[in-house]
Amino acid sequence: MSIINRFFVLLLSLACIGLSGLIIAAAVQVLPENVWLKQLHYILGRQETFMVCIVVLLMAVKLLFAVFSRKPGDPSTSKGEYVIDAGPQGEVRVALEAMRSLADRMAREVHGVRDANVRIKARNPKEGAARLSLDVDLTVGREADVSVVAKILTERVQEHFRRTMALESVPVNVVISEVSDAQPEKKHRVV
Repeated sequence: MSIINRFFVLLLSLACIGLSGLIIAAAVQVLPENVWLKQLHYILGRQETFMVCIVVLLMAVKLLFAVFSRKPGDPSTSKGEYVIDAGPQGEVRVALEAMRSLADRMAREVHGVRDANVRIKARNPKEGAARLSLDVDLTVGREADVSVVAKILTERVQEHFRRTMALESVPVNVVISEVSDAQPEKKHRVV
């Protein structure tokens, strides 16, 4: 939801709270009926009231359309499962987080890699593009040859995915985001 729609929701919510409070006050007779009824007749006769009602109505219609509008965003996802094999006996699914974790560990094992951040994307098969892809951001040491590191990482990940999950030619997009002298980051294994 955009910031404008959030602002309209805030205004509409405040208007609804105020109107509800006035109706409750009238129902429990906080003010005598003749006092608030005269004020209501005065307010309804003013041109400003008509303009405010038009603005509130337009905001409500805009928010109604915002509820039902759908933006064609990025069709890929990085959560969920990926179907490896499907047949009459059932399906074999692998969690995308498991694939991401495996690729992250493999990236950290490549000589010269100091840190890695792996994102995995799964797309709908009807789009025609590759259905599964990896984006890997690497921090490498100064001694590392980035083309060799990228080639080794791509080959290892593709070979492992082909061997263990029967996934052919998974694109691996490697971005060297930093060159560092720091020691490799040690990740503790949580069991």
